[in-house]
Amino acid sequence: MKNKKNLKGFTLIELIVVMAVFGIIMLGAMQFLDPVSRMMKGASLQEANSATVDNIKRYFEGTLRYASSIYVHNGNLKYYDGGNPVVITGANEEARQKQAVTNFVDDYFRDRADSNNNPINGQVHLMKIDNDNQGKITESLFDFTAGYTYKEWDGSGWNITQTKDCTVTVSSIDQSVINDVYYKDYSIFATLGYNTVNPVNASDVSALPAKVTKDQHFGRINPVMIDNGGTLAPYTFGSDMFSFSFVTYKKTDGTKQYHHIVDGQHLFGSPYSSSNATLALVNMKSGFCDSYNTSLNNRPVRRNGIGDDGINYTPTTPVDVKDKTGANIKDGKWDYESSPAKNSFSVIDSGNLAGGNNIYIIYTLPD
Repeated sequence: MKNKKNLKGFTLIELIVVMAVFGIIMLGAMQFLDPVSRMMKGASLQEANSATVDNIKRYFEGTLRYASSIYVHNGNLKYYDGGNPVVITGANEEARQKQAVTNFVDDYFRDRADSNNNPINGQVHLMKIDNDNQGKITESLFDFTAGYTYKEWDGSGWNITQTKDCTVTVSSIDQSVINDVYYKDYSIFATLGYNTVNPVNASDVSALPAKVTKDQHFGRINPVMIDNGGTLAPYTFGSDMFSFSFVTYKKTDGTKQYHHIVDGQHLFGSPYSSSNATLALVNMKSGFCDSYNTSLNNRPVRRNGIGDDGINYTPTTPVDVKDKTGANIKDGKWDYESSPAKNSFSVIDSGNLAGGNNIYIIYTLPD
């Protein structure tokens, strides 16, 4: 009878040793793979940022670069009162936008006339970059007829000044212009000017944001500085440097947040990516704009009432006259009066990142 060969397995100690060795190998592999994983996430975010900003830039270049006038509201819709910006209030977003457009029409088009000597009319666009809602971009459209000032005859001269307000009606409100697919996994934050996002040191902020995990690193928006006559200063946002910076960051992931405002500074938790979009405003230095066309600086003075020739004109209809004395009132010519130039580019409350998150761009396109 043959002896059976004894089969021998691993002992418990050997199994423990093997598991420990595999554990060490796996730990080393994870240490190696984690940076690779982060790099892949960063690359994916950079691709998403590039695709989104490319689409935004194409939209900008298809609209804003051809604008004949642009007013930018940084943070909130505002108006100037004695040189100080005041937030526009209203029942809802549509009412606030309509008031801002009315202010724009009064400021830029009041007393303008078309080729038939009627108050000018047209359309005003309002672009909103909604940083409070993932940086989504919408457009509103308004129709307008400009208001005007006219003078009435008081028996001795054209001494009674009257005004007719402009009319503004809503054609469409907050229509999305960038496909929502670009905001599926990420949010966008836009700010004026040419900026970078740099790492933040703990000493740079008074307190770290709530719900911050120890593996999160933060970046902060900083303007790119240039040498301005021996003094470093940020690039100036304006018609000659019409630039926006965009930060792409993850949407809130459970309790982890990726966008915080601390000490009036916008901080972005990793992973994030940033880029800039700069475009030339080709019509801003053309004949469409007040600043470069002095003939537009003269606004017509309209006259209504009973003139010294005994002809009556109703106060609601502009009347062409030749001069300011009331003489030769039937000649059908305009009487022009010099008025200050209206710059076709204006920024309200520029650089006020802490005063509000959204950006509103009110603009017109040439006919």
